[in-house]
Amino acid sequence: MLAVVQQLLVLQDRDQRIRALTKDLKDLPLLQQRANSRLEDDVAAVANALAAMREVELKIKSLDLDAQTRRTSIARIKEQQFQTRKNEEFQALAFEVTRYENEVRTLEDQELEFMGQLESVKPAHVQATLQLSETKKHVDEELAAIAERGKNVEVQLAELKADRAQLATAVDPDALSLYDRLMKSKGDAAVVPLLGPICQGCHVSVVIGTQYKLKADEEITQCEQCGRVLFQEG
Repeated sequence: MLAVVQQLLVLQDRDQRIRALTKDLKDLPLLQQRANSRLEDDVAAVANALAAMREVELKIKSLDLDAQTRRTSIARIKEQQFQTRKNEEFQALAFEVTRYENEVRTLEDQELEFMGQLESVKPAHVQATLQLSETKKHVDEELAAIAERGKNVEVQLAELKADRAQLATAVDPDALSLYDRLMKSKGDAAVVPLLGPICQGCHVSVVIGTQYKLKADEEITQCEQCGRVLFQEG
């Protein structure tokens, strides 16, 4: 195998590793997004449980305000009773007091029912909150691992790029230019093995002349179909 082809293979190894690590780095935000999305259901569960509690609490507050309004009315009517001297008016006011007192009892009964409902929905909120806390713990650990992975990838990338730059200085400029063009256009590999008559880049059989040229090992041999640089293993 030509020395320059060996150099290109080493360079290609670095480029492929750089490309893989770059892809890993690019995928990290998606991994972070997926990790965070695991919290969405738990956050929604907490919000729903809290909303259920708030709904019952508002009903209790509304009933309490209604009952308080009637208690105020009872106090005002009783004050009027003390001021009236007419028996009919006194009786009418007493009827109003009784009516309001009955309404207050009804409202208090309803308030007790809703207090029971409130106690029944509280455990769901507690459970949802605990589940969210547990999920968040795991997600935070996962995000920390992703962040650490990102740092390691950046370090590896910096080392590989520096190594790649150093290796490129030793390659023949024309061969390096050809290699760079092929890597840019092919995207996967610029230097591939020839197995039998088959180019492992395009998987097409090369002509006899190309096979003889490669065996002569005197200059860079390219596949006439895809243009990739060929080499024979072993």
